[in-house]
Amino acid sequence: MKIRVLTTLFLVFISCKNVTEKETEQVQIVVDSTGLKIETVEKNSENLKLTSFLENPIDLQEYKRKKGMRVTTSVTSGTEYYFNPKNKDSIFYVYYYPAENFDDPRKIDQIVVFKYGENKHKYEDETETLIELRVFNKDSDLGKANLIGISQTELESEFGIDYLTFENGIGYSNKNTALTFEIQDSKVKTFRYIKLNKDKVDNNLIQQIVE
Repeated sequence: MKIRVLTTLFLVFISCKNVTEKETEQVQIVVDSTGLKIETVEKNSENLKLTSFLENPIDLQEYKRKKGMRVTTSVTSGTEYYFNPKNKDSIFYVYYYPAENFDDPRKIDQIVVFKYGENKHKYEDETETLIELRVFNKDSDLGKANLIGISQTELESEFGIDYLTFENGIGYSNKNTALTFEIQDSKVKTFRYIKLNKDKVDNNLIQQIVE
């Protein structure tokens, strides 16, 4: 009996060590009438790649520097679901970045930011907050957000399969951020990243966003 217990405890130690090396699994120890039993179960944790992307989809200031003055801007009133800190003297600003070769003015990549204070009308503004990213074109300057044209399989491999579905695409979310993809021929046609004023994203809100 002692040998059996020692062997079991040794296996627990080895299994715990393996868990630190393989994040997708965890050890569960169950006590039953026959003694200790070790079970390896799938770890049900959040997708870290998705969480990281939603926290910071692009390096906004670096992207703006790369684009230089190839941009047009405007002020917008925003939407009812935008994250809005409601600082005094604040506005929502839109940057429009056309692709090098485009023939459809509706397919201009857009970035919405929240700006306030003395820099609110300046292009160089380190204090602005990214609110929305709307992308129609492949663009290496987007870095990890250069997702146009990748397959849905690649998308699921990167961000997981825990998503909401709508008529022409899929939507991911975490806390107050959402990421929606329009899928055509099993590939990403367009996508939107939005910082929201709500902590819960459901089908109704996704539908409101994509309409």
